Amino acid sequence: MRRAALAAFAVSALAVVLLPWYALDAYEPNGWDATSWARGAALTAVAGIVALRFDRFRLAAFIAAVSASLIAVRVAVPPDFGFGFDGLTVPVERQAGCWVALGSSLLALLASARLALSGPEAAAPQPAPSSPA
Repeated sequence: MRRAALAAFAVSALAVVLLPWYALDAYEPNGWDATSWARGAALTAVAGIVALRFDRFRLAAFIAAVSASLIAVRVAVPPDFGFGFDGLTVPVERQAGCWVALGSSLLALLASARLALSGPEAAAPQPAPSSPA
């Protein structure tokens, strides 16, 4: 379960930096360039990885909730990129990056919450069953 949470946090942070989040004609910024909300989500995802590495499962679950909330806000309400033409709205289309980040942050939340509820024994690798002799 810990590996799933670590991978989900990593995918979320990478989706902010590498994938396009919005499209405004030919302009397709990644999350990092598009909004400070996404930058905050990427930084909290990295903090979640650190929390998991130090077996701080409740803290990781809290961080995952913050990260998922930051991403969800920008998926629900895309930025306007500073275009204020006397009430004229400019269409901004969501791209794959924001959806990948949202999905992976929710997966990180589920996995880290399960770790927090089950305790440290869920994170420890299970010994292989011995073969009958």
